[in-house]
Amino acid sequence: MSLLSIDNINVGYGEIQVLFDLSLHVNEGEVVSIIGANGAGKSTLLKTISGMLKPSSGAVSFDGEPIHPLPADEIVDRALIHVPEGRRLFSLMTVQENLEMGAYSKHAAPHAKESLAEVHKLFPRLDERRRQLAGTLSGGEQQMVAIGRGIMARPKILMLDEPSLGLAPVLKKDIFAAIKQIAEDFGTTIVLVEQDVMHSLAISDRAYVMEQGQVVMEGEADKLLHDPHIKKAYLGM
Repeated sequence: MSLLSIDNINVGYGEIQVLFDLSLHVNEGEVVSIIGANGAGKSTLLKTISGMLKPSSGAVSFDGEPIHPLPADEIVDRALIHVPEGRRLFSLMTVQENLEMGAYSKHAAPHAKESLAEVHKLFPRLDERRRQLAGTLSGGEQQMVAIGRGIMARPKILMLDEPSLGLAPVLKKDIFAAIKQIAEDFGTTIVLVEQDVMHSLAISDRAYVMEQGQVVMEGEADKLLHDPHIKKAYLGM
């Protein structure tokens, strides 16, 4: 049984429909990439999974139970964690305080000290910067805080929306390496939305390609990386 199942969901904003009969699944322990052009509906999909948007029809199931009727905070309590695009840090709070905010749920709170040690091991720079205001960090450091805050929530699934957006190439490489390490060291299942198709497929087990609110292709990540359509449409090859 899949850890996460999306079955024929239709989702929109008011009268504007964005997702059309979309289905996909994520198995426990996988890294799954969702790739596609701007406007394909990738962020809308993550918002629907995390309860910020409700499908007009279809179902989202997590760990064998439907979660689409639940409010977003209850979905967080079940350890399905969404790190949104744009980091969304508390800029006037310190790095430490931002990280601690990730561990407020009843599921994560008892493990806050242990989780913080894991975050510092993954991102040693955050330990060095722990008393610094989050708003004064570089873009790469802010992204580390956003991902670290997600780890503090002890996720069964960690959903990352454009984690490399706006970062210099060397920092992108660090972020993708960290995502791979989270999957391998913590056993965390990861759903990754990314426009950097080459890097995201390189660390993924499987991937789905979205166009205009629908899944148009799916498969093993290494095979998609060498697919002629993917090469032409997303890699400029």
